[in-house]
Amino acid sequence: MKKTLLSVVISSLTLAVSAQQFEIRANITGFSNGAKFYLTDPELNTSIDSAVIQNDHFVIKGHLDDAPKSLWVTRQADGHYYYVTLLIGNETVDIKGDIKDMPYNMTVTGSKTQDEHNLLLSQTGPLYNKRNELVEQTRALTGDSAKIKSKEIWKAIGKIDSTTYVVQKNFIVQNLNTYEALYQLFFIRGAFKDSLQQMYNSLKPEFKRSTLGQRIATYLKVGDKLKEGDKFADFEAIDPNGKKHRLSDFKGKYILLDFSETYCGPCIQSVPDMQNIVKKYGDKMTVITFSGDRSKGLWLLGVKRDKPNWLSLWDGKGIYGETPLKYGVTGFPDFIVIDPDGKIVNNWMGYGKNDEGRGSLETNVDKLFANSK
Repeated sequence: MKKTLLSVVISSLTLAVSAQQFEIRANITGFSNGAKFYLTDPELNTSIDSAVIQNDHFVIKGHLDDAPKSLWVTRQADGHYYYVTLLIGNETVDIKGDIKDMPYNMTVTGSKTQDEHNLLLSQTGPLYNKRNELVEQTRALTGDSAKIKSKEIWKAIGKIDSTTYVVQKNFIVQNLNTYEALYQLFFIRGAFKDSLQQMYNSLKPEFKRSTLGQRIATYLKVGDKLKEGDKFADFEAIDPNGKKHRLSDFKGKYILLDFSETYCGPCIQSVPDMQNIVKKYGDKMTVITFSGDRSKGLWLLGVKRDKPNWLSLWDGKGIYGETPLKYGVTGFPDFIVIDPDGKIVNNWMGYGKNDEGRGSLETNVDKLFANSK
């Protein structure tokens, strides 16, 4: 029977669409029927899709606009967090293993980029497993000797971290034109400060054009991160109503610039301090939160939850955008104080009530104005 032109076209379109989808086929033993697994995007801190396991199997399908991409298959239950890390594009991937094999001993096949990820994981996985064992040992310590034993264990953990760092560096050098190497390079870019531009120049065009390659290009573009004593770097972002603001609009008063994410625990804890600072010093200091969320919806959820009495801004580029990179943001929250002349006078990361002797955020701002009198 002859195929009509229309049927050929439909068949071709169907194949094209299918080729641009991912399919994750899991065969994982040890979980009960009905256990729910999530496919999560760690960068967006959100769930893409989910599936329920039946007879040790489940399938998740979809499409990735930004591929290849780091994704996690996760399940949290009974105080345990089970996960498998992936680096995949729009392709078919098979996951196989047992509950006890998660996260580092699962077999994942079908993806070239995942093969690259697996190669590094074969070297770092045993180190991560040993590190996790030692961390669990510190949590189980009790008695008068706990502090001494904990110090010894953390010393051993430090050695493991150093070894892992060397393994990652060597992998990057030996496998530069791979997506896994680019993914890792961004996170330990400081190890290649003197050679990073040369490494980027040696990338093949497809890797330069990729999102992972563009992160490196952005980092090189913004140059050295700002430090205390430097003049602030201007930026533009929108508020929840869509109105554009520039940081330079607020020059002339002190500025407390808060880099934050919606589901960052310490960021949430700092909200009462931020509210008090606005009430006490609103005539002298402008408080601005710059959201590191990639997702606009996620950012707006945080705004709705926290109800800030200060300005919250978002530019949609996440932690890999020009602004966080220029200000040297590597974690959240990150606080930067800019004086009325536009000079950075203070910068610290993290939040805690008298954590490590730093005092609360509010206390630090109190000291700033007490010393400026």
